[in-house]
Amino acid sequence: MSKFKNEMSFRFLWLGQMLANLGDVIYTVSLTTIVYKATNSVTLMSLVPFVITITALCSGFFAPIILDQYKLKWILFYSQSGKTLLLFLLCILIPTIQLDNLILLYILIAFISFLDGCATPARNALVPVLVQKEKLVKTNSFLAVLDQITQLIAWPIGSILLVIWGGNHLLWLTFCLFIISSLFMFYIKQDQQPKNEVIISKWSSIKEGWIIIWENRQLRSISLMNIFETFANGVWIAAILYVYVEEVLHKQEFWWGIINASFFAGMFFGGLIVYRIADKLEKKLGYYIIWSTFLLVILTLAFALISNAWIALIISLLFGFPQMVKDVAEVSIFQKAVRQEALAKVFSARGTLMYAAFGISSVFLGWLTEEFGVVCTFLTATACFLLSFITGIQNRMYLAAKQETLR
Repeated sequence: MSKFKNEMSFRFLWLGQMLANLGDVIYTVSLTTIVYKATNSVTLMSLVPFVITITALCSGFFAPIILDQYKLKWILFYSQSGKTLLLFLLCILIPTIQLDNLILLYILIAFISFLDGCATPARNALVPVLVQKEKLVKTNSFLAVLDQITQLIAWPIGSILLVIWGGNHLLWLTFCLFIISSLFMFYIKQDQQPKNEVIISKWSSIKEGWIIIWENRQLRSISLMNIFETFANGVWIAAILYVYVEEVLHKQEFWWGIINASFFAGMFFGGLIVYRIADKLEKKLGYYIIWSTFLLVILTLAFALISNAWIALIISLLFGFPQMVKDVAEVSIFQKAVRQEALAKVFSARGTLMYAAFGISSVFLGWLTEEFGVVCTFLTATACFLLSFITGIQNRMYLAAKQETLR
């Protein structure tokens, strides 16, 4: 009975997350275009992902306190319901948006992102609660494939609907998706989750995930690589890619969506391959992380140096595969290395690091694009991936170590 309950709950989890992710992509497409058309500024357009990441960073910092108080299922449900309500207010505000009241839009975006910062570590920590440990790599591959199917569908459809409907109507579509997602989160059944036997202070709760990452050389090495890679991935934000399509490829908005879709198609096919070879991948997770990073160096450099739209499309497709391998391997290592009751806090700390890097990156690379051009921005991203690869090589002994549950 418990196994059946877990299977049903896992189904509700991935269905709810899939709809939430679909809504998030459409939400990003809508807001990016609305802000750019209202301001005609790349920097102000880049502030959208900056606000999202910085507020999610703050949320991740305080998330451990919430994670100590509530079951993971309820954190997911209330955060998604809160996002739905805030998005409703945003839908009402958008028709009146102008340069002088843009601050209200950023405030609502910030609150939505704050709720997301709590939901993400809860989702990653709930997976090993509902799924057997020996199936984690395959399950993470399955979830990653679903994420990429969602992105693959959302970007081209979002771009097409953007042209047909406009950004305002797309936000209402996101609102409907968020409502259904909230319902799925509500129907997740979770047994009483493990709690720390010792009562600890709020500050100790906040620090716990950070301490675990710092004391584990394997997790620390991955996290350091993640900082460089996340900074590099800032080059793929919608604002910068929008400029790349317009100024380098000399194509219209439709190609913006197509290149995004190509990237997620690569991750989708990569996820299928990873799912098929999960048993082999599980034996050498650290090595796959290192050499996938090397491929990202080569592909980002190639993307920076070409100006042909079809070649850019192929590179974007290829880029998704090593990115998928890395993502699945890294999440699996974290899930295997940390005890269940501390896992959400560790994911929260890891997410905070990545949000910080991405937030700084989105604004810095947006400014770099405006001042020196988008090619310079992609070359900077290449250098960041190279630093990540060098870090992996230097710490290969720890990355390749066998995963054992710690603390």
